[in-house]
Formats: sequence, C-alpha cells, structure tokens
Amino acid sequence: MATPTQTPTKAPEEPDPFYYDYNTVQTVGMTLATILFLLGILIVISKKVKCRKADSSPTCKSCKSELPSSAPGGGGV
Repeated sequence: MATPTQTPTKAPEEPDPFYYDYNTVQTVGMTLATILFLLGILIVISKKVKCRKADSSPTCKSCKSELPSSAPGGGGV
C-alpha cells in the first residue's frame, strides 16, 4: 500500500511503434505518384508513336486490330 510520501515508480517508456514522420510519408508518396504518372504518360506516348510508324509499315502486328466500324466491307452503324 502506497503512502502519500512515497513516489510512484515509473516504467521506462518505449517508443511508440505507430509514430509516422508525416513529412517523409508525404514526400515519398508524392515522388512515387509523380514517377508512376510520368511512366504512364510515357507508355501511352510510346504506343502512339509505335502505331504511327506502323501506318507506313504493314509489318506491325500490334496495330493490326481495327475497330469494327472501320473494317472493310462496312460493318459500321
């Protein structure tokens, strides 16, 4: 039983495992978002450039698919 003259003992405090440095989290998140955004634009542009080259070259197999409306023999609405 503790008397008013005794001071309570304190357990050593451990660092909080759920502490986040929000500046670092924000910086890393924005950096990853920028890299992925630019990578997506680069992929889209590279496919368009590849298909533009294919217009003059009939050997491009990735751009052979056509929309049904532009298929020979009509097929459009």
